[in-house]
Amino acid sequence: MAALGKLLLVAGLALLAYTAYQATIYRETLRLTQQEFEGLPLPLLAQLVAAVAAALLGSLAAWGSFQPIRIADVPKVEVARPHRTEFAVFNHRGTMLGSLPHMRKLAVPKIR
Repeated sequence: MAALGKLLLVAGLALLAYTAYQATIYRETLRLTQQEFEGLPLPLLAQLVAAVAAALLGSLAAWGSFQPIRIADVPKVEVARPHRTEFAVFNHRGTMLGSLPHMRKLAVPKIR
């Protein structure tokens, strides 16, 4: 089944490239005859839909069977979060600057 899927995928992509080539030829013909572009003709749109469908089905067949997602097999990881995050205290190098006397004068503004 995978070989048939790969063949269908390649055929769909080739048909898609050929449809794009035909669309550019159609646009070029309209430009040369100085006609306004109103859209692609219906047979070209049908060919485009068939090419996309063939490529999609081929990719699904070439990929293989899908495995179900089993959520219950993986245990749920619980993350402990602090209750009141606005009161969190962090220890860092800035706390040492406040203990130096000459830095304390700079850090605390005088209120008059």
